[in-house]
Amino acid sequence: MTAFHKVEGLGNDFLLIEGGHDALARLRRDAPGLCNRRRGIGADGILLVGPGSGPDADATMWVVNHDGSRPEMCGNGLRCVALWVAAKRGLSRVLVDTDAGPKACRVTPGPRGPATAGLSAEVEVDMGPTTLGGHQTPEGGEGRRFASVGIGNPHAITFVSEADDPEALARRLGPAIAVDALYPQGTNVEFAAVKADGSIVLWVWERGCGITDACGTGACATVAAAVAADLVRSEVPVAVALPGGVLMITVPSGQGRESGRGVSMRGPARVVFSGTVPV
Repeated sequence: MTAFHKVEGLGNDFLLIEGGHDALARLRRDAPGLCNRRRGIGADGILLVGPGSGPDADATMWVVNHDGSRPEMCGNGLRCVALWVAAKRGLSRVLVDTDAGPKACRVTPGPRGPATAGLSAEVEVDMGPTTLGGHQTPEGGEGRRFASVGIGNPHAITFVSEADDPEALARRLGPAIAVDALYPQGTNVEFAAVKADGSIVLWVWERGCGITDACGTGACATVAAAVAADLVRSEVPVAVALPGGVLMITVPSGQGRESGRGVSMRGPARVVFSGTVPV
């Protein structure tokens, strides 16, 4: 039997399992069954948490999507791992190794006691700098131009008009764009509406997951693209409204390269329940 902890950040939910890198192959094989919402526990993916790879790291996070594929990064999952590690080790600041590099996280308020059901906190993460690519017009995008942004994993972002429904566009166009030949490794696909108050309404088709309640890296990449397009300002927290709730994203001037700072993501994380399952 394997112990798991159901965790979520804005409804983007995961099975957090402690173990080493050698467990990845087994979890990738079993992910579709474990994450099945009718015949399994149900989740968008699995977070495998192991020891940090160096003396400064508090933990390492590996992510498995519900279809068994492996993304490079997961912002909502990272906040959940930070909360779990902070509670387990009695910390308020943790450094988590990821496939996209080490990420510094601050948990507020600092959790006291073990990470049991109902534990929740706000977690702020330095997601690192973004990589801005060009604009592409994928075949399945109905003529729309998408900005390419990397933040550990790839994103294709388009800004829609007031007359557009970003949810309907994400559901209709997202599946084809995610596997378009323009993106050899696949891509997450964002449909964003910038509001008059500077906030952003965002729907994301996630590579390997489909529509989810929230996508942390997608929110970060979208605000970075919006700053580059002069749609919102740098150095100012931008409220990104996703189906599961709001993330606050701040993009530093120069996209972090000149200042040495990365994109800041702040949002909630929660432990839902714990259990055991045969794997």
